[in-house]
Amino acid sequence: MKSKFMIIVFLIFFVMIVSGCEDNRQNIIPPIINEENDSIETEEPKGDTNIEVDGIDVTTEIEEKEKEIVFENSIFVCPNGNGTGTYDNPYSLENGIQNLTNDKTLYLLSGTYNVSSVIRLTLNGSLDSYYKIYAYKDEKVILDFGKDYSKEQALTGNYNSEKAKGIVIKGTYYHIKGIIIKNCGAQGLQISGSYNIVENCVFANNGNTGCGIGGASNKAYNEWPHDNLIKNCTSYGNYDWDRLDDMQGEDADGFGCKLTTGPNNVFDGCIAYNNSDDGWDLFTKHLTGPIGSVTIKNSIAFSNGFSLTGESMKNGNGFKLGGRAIEVSHLVENCIAFYNKANGFDDNSNPGTITLKKCTSYLNGTRNYAMGRFLEENNTYSATWYEGDILFGPVDNVPKSHNVFVDCISYSSAITDSYCGTANNSYFFNQNNKYVVFDALSVCNSKYSKGNEIDSYDPFVSTNINLDDLENIHYEYRNNDYSINLNNFLKLKNNFNIGASF
Repeated sequence: MKSKFMIIVFLIFFVMIVSGCEDNRQNIIPPIINEENDSIETEEPKGDTNIEVDGIDVTTEIEEKEKEIVFENSIFVCPNGNGTGTYDNPYSLENGIQNLTNDKTLYLLSGTYNVSSVIRLTLNGSLDSYYKIYAYKDEKVILDFGKDYSKEQALTGNYNSEKAKGIVIKGTYYHIKGIIIKNCGAQGLQISGSYNIVENCVFANNGNTGCGIGGASNKAYNEWPHDNLIKNCTSYGNYDWDRLDDMQGEDADGFGCKLTTGPNNVFDGCIAYNNSDDGWDLFTKHLTGPIGSVTIKNSIAFSNGFSLTGESMKNGNGFKLGGRAIEVSHLVENCIAFYNKANGFDDNSNPGTITLKKCTSYLNGTRNYAMGRFLEENNTYSATWYEGDILFGPVDNVPKSHNVFVDCISYSSAITDSYCGTANNSYFFNQNNKYVVFDALSVCNSKYSKGNEIDSYDPFVSTNINLDDLENIHYEYRNNDYSINLNNFLKLKNNFNIGASF
């Protein structure tokens, strides 16, 4: 590919030299070959940007050659496509998926694709050969699944959630980028394969979790999905109807990595808000046992447990990090939880080592940090519950919580934090309605008086954020590279070297 570009460039300059085109030559700046991706980069020339040599429009010719090279490695689809997969004559989405190979990129042209069945991706790629499905040039691409069931159907059981999902990735080494997935009857996107990347996607108004990772309970742990990356994605307004009346909304999280997931799944730069249950859910249960460790970083969760119009829904935790007193270690770094109905960060009875680094929790409805379920040794988890037809609980001999807090900050007006483990340079809100500060690495336990108490503090540059347009958070609060930008909201003042930074 590089040699082809070099030949084109050489011929153009050769023609110019032998033609003695002094006037045109002075406007040309030699191109730079980018060694990483074989592309041509040029500085912006002064004056007329179209260059002619002996009556030939050289600029147009270069653009056409570049287009040919890009297009020969691409498949194109559009909402009403019925062609052969070229840019000018695109496939339908269905035909594009069927013809996808790992030596070509499948580009979705802009528009709304009305999808009536599950898209199942089952092929297996490799580290140097991903199956790529991209929105073309950041155009707005919407997959609308039409949510083809009613609340009444869900409650009467006349509903098959497996057939109501959006995209299911069962294969390996897929890279999906820039797509909006909405109005699915169940999960918007489910990943049951490994080594996949989902980037700059939006999951909205689906009938269960927006984007979830999870495998089959009858598979061995080493077959559960692992090493997946969810990057710079947004999930909001998801709400599940397929439960009994008093359970509605209890399963639809923004992002899920629970029950049957292997190690090294990562969420980076993601936003979860106004989902009926939690922002993130890393739940575990006894029938399937511990899941693999999960990393969540550079992400925010807000207003979960409330609908987009403000109605109270179900649990409403920002980051729910466990379940049923099963030990699993997780890492949460540079994350913010605010305005959630329940807890900002919740261990949910996970006594494992949960490490929170540079996290900010602000004005959540119950606790900013509910990270100390077990404050003593040899605890009893007193709950009883069914998993299928099997009754579980109580659970005895649960170890003391041993979380790790580094550079974390809590800002509350009334609700006491719960925390247990070790803390370094962190602020919590205690039972005396004061802030307790742990300056140096030390044992922390919200049951006992430790740390230095202060009455109040003023750490933020601004506590104002405009949330009037909830349908466009993904576009309003991200940079050009789709990393999160909250402007000055909850930005720490210069004298506070703690908390999350965006």
